[in-house]
Amino acid sequence: MFVSRIGMAGTRHSGKFGFALVAAFAAFISLSSNVRAADAPYGGFGPEGPRMREQLWILPSGEPGRFLRATVFRPDADPREPNKKFPLVVINHGTDESTRLAVSMPVYYWLSRWFVERGYAVVLPQRRGHGATGGTLSEAIGTCANPDHYDSGNIAADDITATVNYMTAQPFIASKGAIVAGISTGGWASLAVAARNLPQVQAIVNFAGGRGGHAYGQANAICGEADLLKAARRYGDKAREPTIWFYAQNDSYFGPTLAQKLAVAWSAGGANVEEHILPAYGNDGHTVADDRQGWDIWGPSLDRFLTRVRGSEVEVAAGHSAPLSAPLETSSIATTGATR
Repeated sequence: MFVSRIGMAGTRHSGKFGFALVAAFAAFISLSSNVRAADAPYGGFGPEGPRMREQLWILPSGEPGRFLRATVFRPDADPREPNKKFPLVVINHGTDESTRLAVSMPVYYWLSRWFVERGYAVVLPQRRGHGATGGTLSEAIGTCANPDHYDSGNIAADDITATVNYMTAQPFIASKGAIVAGISTGGWASLAVAARNLPQVQAIVNFAGGRGGHAYGQANAICGEADLLKAARRYGDKAREPTIWFYAQNDSYFGPTLAQKLAVAWSAGGANVEEHILPAYGNDGHTVADDRQGWDIWGPSLDRFLTRVRGSEVEVAAGHSAPLSAPLETSSIATTGATR
């Protein structure tokens, strides 16, 4: 078993469920834990909640016989466009071996809201081995002394790929133009997805991605750094989708020096990366995607990035739009001290 503490910060809920949604959640867990995957009632379960139309879903996983629990958010319905299709964002959580089975359904409220306000539907799958999805932690291959970061990332990417395939077939989701985003091990898994060049996926957003952080409980120590860099190179050899990466100066899991090494390895085979090394954030920059303040730190750069990859201005809820700028350069590394 690969033992590493990769932060799960941000998976907690903000606010309260309505009574109906709580009841639906209880029934959802009871039902889905007793249903064979072949008979799983995939799709939405229970009513939408008042918070960004929040709804619980059951999704297929990357492994036959197992399925995932997920949270779905989406923009308000528009009576003028009742059949409107929203572009998809898949947000992928991190992993903490010591708490993985006790964590809540992933929400990342502020990150999800950032995308919903820009017209995206957001799905947050809870991967195999975590929380309500439960079961074996399939994506942990090897040990800290001898990790396999490449295969671990690919197993997590199997769940993300299954999520993309299922959700982009839904009637309210656009079949193309999806964004895959992730935090910590979820960011690493998102890079593994990039190597698959899925036709539905337009770009990858990596917040503090990596594996093997806090090796043996020590900050700034990595289980198998050489293996991590080698795996990044292997993913980058195949990935041809634009990616944007955010790491903070005071990230105790994957600091700026490692982040830049990963970007160099990733781009060596021709993969695209726009990397931002952000100023120190809070007590630990690993949580830079967790709250509203992050919008002001990484938001402008992400807006510009999405504008470029979508080829037109990204509309936000208030009617503003991101400034249009030059096209992305392939295989470029843009490290910055700030995004303002």
